[in-house]
Amino acid sequence: MLRLEEYENIIEKCSHCSYCQSTCPSFLAEQSEAFVAKNRLLLIRETVMHDRMPYSSRAQEILDYCLLCTNCTQTCSSKLPIDDIIIAARSKARQKGGGIKQFVMSKMLTQRGLAGVLGKAGSIAQKIGVATKEIPQLAGRSFDKMYSGTYSPAGEVKKRVAYFVGCGTNFIFPDTGEAVVKVLNHNGMEVIIPPGQVCCGIPSLGEGDLESARAMVETNIKLFAGLKVDAIVTDCTSCGMMFKEKAARCFADDDPLQEQIVAVTSKMWEVTDYLQNEGLTIQPGKLDIKWSYHVPCHRGWSPTVKDAPRKLLGQIPEAELRELEHPELCCGGAGTYFMSHREQAEKIREQRLEEINNTKANAVLTQCPVCRFYIGFKVKDREVTHPITILARAYGL
Repeated sequence: MLRLEEYENIIEKCSHCSYCQSTCPSFLAEQSEAFVAKNRLLLIRETVMHDRMPYSSRAQEILDYCLLCTNCTQTCSSKLPIDDIIIAARSKARQKGGGIKQFVMSKMLTQRGLAGVLGKAGSIAQKIGVATKEIPQLAGRSFDKMYSGTYSPAGEVKKRVAYFVGCGTNFIFPDTGEAVVKVLNHNGMEVIIPPGQVCCGIPSLGEGDLESARAMVETNIKLFAGLKVDAIVTDCTSCGMMFKEKAARCFADDDPLQEQIVAVTSKMWEVTDYLQNEGLTIQPGKLDIKWSYHVPCHRGWSPTVKDAPRKLLGQIPEAELRELEHPELCCGGAGTYFMSHREQAEKIREQRLEEINNTKANAVLTQCPVCRFYIGFKVKDREVTHPITILARAYGL
């Protein structure tokens, strides 16, 4: 469970090797040792854990500037769950009162079926400085208003797949959701979209709001646990990480929900990863496109998810991959990070945009809807979309 006290011995295992420094977007943007994970861990131990130093505004700033990208966790030579420790520290530091920011987050995410609530929460967020003017525009019609229930392929049903729809797809990019359903159906897979889904919980978890995160996890787990399906897919790598790595840690080890969490997470896949693993039933047609691939930070929960789009779209005749110099470089979006840390997020994004411009590709693909929005807000001369959309296009769907 994400209790800070349980991480004291783990923090001591940090070898101060500084490998994390090379992958930390905060450090790369600011060039300050304060933002390196090893120093954040020391700060947590001395301020939040033991009160040997005051938890000053500077201390909070250093912790809040972490994007929770998990790059330090993925590169840590000692295998420390650094992002979990930071989440636990944020939770403990804010236990005295979540304030209006947590209220806004809760309204935005637990009532996602109400687009009006989301819009009002976004307006409130801007007024109190939680968000920037770069808030994504809501789609005219959310995905859950267009798709719900069971969608069967024209021919034989080869697999039954449940689809968890993240907030980014539901509210901002419903075209991704349409592509998921159509491509899966086209490959003989029946798609079940259970009504009543809520946010996966990762934005609230990142704020240290464990109570809201638990409520969302419980809702979704109970919704999917009883389904008789071969797999559960999501198009968002962050949603996938929340299910696979964080859901169980939101509850005590002996919580009755743990059994259902295992039942769900054992079937969880990112959709391009699932299709690549299963193999395409129908080969895609020609598509004249030059594309680059921005690998999402939240990829560590699957050993194959970061390469799945390369292999899957590599089967499209005439489609050409133009690799970025550093495909796994963070874009600065990081969930709601770009809303509350605008200046630093823009510094991080500038590094990403420079590489994108150098590829001369006419499309940028990524599985993260926040990355898609945040990159796409500045990239106007080429398409920014999900890999599954390109596959749907190659199928003529």
